[in-house]
Amino acid sequence: MGVFLSTAFGFPTVLFTPMLIVVLGYWIFVIVGAADTEMLDSVDADGDAAGLSAVFSKAGLGRVPVTVALTMLICVAWFVSMMGSILTTLIETTSTPLLYALGAVVLLIALVAAWAVTSGVVMGFQRFLPKRKGDSKHELVGRTCVIRIGEAREDFGQAEITTAGGAAISIPVRTTSGEVLPLGSTALIFDHSPDDDVFLVTAFDAALDPGPS
Repeated sequence: MGVFLSTAFGFPTVLFTPMLIVVLGYWIFVIVGAADTEMLDSVDADGDAAGLSAVFSKAGLGRVPVTVALTMLICVAWFVSMMGSILTTLIETTSTPLLYALGAVVLLIALVAAWAVTSGVVMGFQRFLPKRKGDSKHELVGRTCVIRIGEAREDFGQAEITTAGGAAISIPVRTTSGEVLPLGSTALIFDHSPDDDVFLVTAFDAALDPGPS
């Protein structure tokens, strides 16, 4: 037990141990329904990956939710770091510079192994994973949104809409014919103006909603 704790909280494994604890806590919240597996996923108004989603997509890990990829990265890095640190203890030396140099080598190996294993698993199972498509501007037409900043008018408006991936994004909206939509009201997107790159909205009447087809 002493060897385990000293290794887990020694360099370089100590860099991953706190992250592993956070990951374990996060998945406990997911299991009890207090957190969402796609809480770190985000897209822009064009439906393209943004933020961490864009970073992970460029790294070849965009086929799974960011939280899943991040969990795999941290777990693999922690495990490899632990094993590497334990192996370095077999080298009998008291030289502090040498110990830190070995730790740096183990850290590098852990990071490379984490990316290699995670990307390999994602690529291996991507054929079984559903395609995670975003929402193009055209696909947003016909959906509802909620006015979030002030009032929506002919010259100003900002609304929030939830994409197919479950991410909430902010979009610029405008009304027509002098219509004014108050803050918090639900609006229907009926067109997109490519010239101003804004969505045209009108008041949404729930009584006219046919519901899911």
